[in-house]
Amino acid sequence: MRSLRADERCLLCSLRQAESLLKKFVRNPEKRWMIFKEIFKIMGEMRWGIKPLEVNGAVHKFVMSYMKNEDPFKEEKRRSNALAMELLKFLRDEILSQPDPIYAALKLAASGNLIDLGIPGWTVEDVLEKFHEAYERPFDREDYEEFMKAFESSSTLLYVADNAGEIVFDKFLLEVMKRENPSLEIVVAVRGKPIINDATLEDAAEIGLEEVAMVIDSGVEEPGVILEKASQTFRKAFFELDMVVSKGQGNFEGLYEEERSNLFFLLTAKCEFVAEVLKVPLGSKVLVSSSSL
Repeated sequence: MRSLRADERCLLCSLRQAESLLKKFVRNPEKRWMIFKEIFKIMGEMRWGIKPLEVNGAVHKFVMSYMKNEDPFKEEKRRSNALAMELLKFLRDEILSQPDPIYAALKLAASGNLIDLGIPGWTVEDVLEKFHEAYERPFDREDYEEFMKAFESSSTLLYVADNAGEIVFDKFLLEVMKRENPSLEIVVAVRGKPIINDATLEDAAEIGLEEVAMVIDSGVEEPGVILEKASQTFRKAFFELDMVVSKGQGNFEGLYEEERSNLFFLLTAKCEFVAEVLKVPLGSKVLVSSSSL
C-alpha cells in the first residue's frame, strides 16, 4: 500500500499559512504571538508519519477557532464565484468549439485550481489574459486515455470539489461531460463546514451546482478529505459510484492512499512536496489515475 507522509516542509508551510490568516484576521500582535505559541504546542505533539493534510488541517482548525466570523472568507468566495462566472462567459464557446470539449474543459478546471480569483479589486479584464495563459499550458502529466475509458463505461460519478470560484469551472466540466453522456448521474461533494476558501453547500448553491449534480457535504471540517473523517454518505459514494474525480491538492493529499478503480486526481501541484510525489515540476497541471501513482 502506498503512503503519503508529511515532512518538515509541511510544518513550515502550515506555519506560513497560519501567519497569513492571522495577519489578515487578527490585528492584535500580542494575540497573534499567543496563538502562534499554541500552534507550536500542537505541532510539538504531532507524531511522525501523519499525512500533510493532517498537519494543515489541525493548524487551520485551531486558527479558525479564533475567528469571530464563522465563515471569514465568505465575501472572498462570493467574489471568486462571481468573477469565475464572468470569465466563463468569455471562455465557454472556445471550449465547446474544441475538437475534444471534455479534454478542453478538464484543462480549464485544472487552470481554475491555479489562480486565486478572490483578490479584492481584480476585474475580468485583469485576470482573463492570465487565466487564458494558464489554460493554454498543457498537462504536465495526464492519463486522459484511461480517464475516457472510465468515463465511457461509467453511469455514476463522484466529483470531490475544492475551492469556491473554481467550482464554476468544475460545474462547466460536468455540464460538458453530461452533454456527452446525458444519463450520467453525478454527485458533487463539498466541504462540511467553512474552512478558508473551500467550497461549501452555500457556495455550491450560489452557482447553481445542483443543476447538474446532487450536492452533498463530505462531513469533513478541514481543507481536504480524509475518508476516516468523512461522513457515511460520502464514503458510500466514494466506494460505490463507478468513477471518482478528486479536485485540488488538498483532496489529493487526503485520498492519495485510497486504492479503488477509476479514481482520478485533477489538480495543480502548488508545493514542492506534492510536485515530487507526482514527479512533475512545481506549478504543473495534472490529470492522473490513482492506478498510475
